[in-house]
Amino acid sequence: MEYHRGEMVYEYIWVLIIVAIVTGFSAAMAYYGFIRNLNPSCEAYTIEEAKARGIDLTPGVREVGPGIYEVTIKAAQFVFIPMEIKLKDPVRVTFRVYSRDVIHGIHVVGTSINVMVFPGYVAEFVWEPPKNAKGNYLFICHEYCGVGHHLMRGTLLIERSSLLLDGGDFSGVR
Repeated sequence: MEYHRGEMVYEYIWVLIIVAIVTGFSAAMAYYGFIRNLNPSCEAYTIEEAKARGIDLTPGVREVGPGIYEVTIKAAQFVFIPMEIKLKDPVRVTFRVYSRDVIHGIHVVGTSINVMVFPGYVAEFVWEPPKNAKGNYLFICHEYCGVGHHLMRGTLLIERSSLLLDGGDFSGVR
């Protein structure tokens, strides 16, 4: 097949358009990552690193200050441990979710919490619940992990001593 000079010009134009788009996306990622410091809201490290740092990975809820909690969740086929998390007047919650078997995910329905968990790793993130958040929130595994995947669920219970209505939303993951 023969190419004429006029046909090649269109191909060069498309190559330049593609290069411009890729350059634009790369520049946007660099800008938001380095200049605006908007990086993923989750830190991931290995279970061995957690032990070396002295981080306790015993599943459960610990109140480390007034309204400040650390929640450690073990994801295993086909259960979250613990399955029920109770928080009273939470202001800041640090979640540590880990798995030893397969890829899992945790999504707290009605909130912005949505994190993947890889085997051998700890996913750590901070959630600042809105002041008007209270009640039961279902959390589920959103990554298919086997035949019992549909059984992986739990409850996050937020208790308030007094309900403060501030019109907040559920986008408090940092």
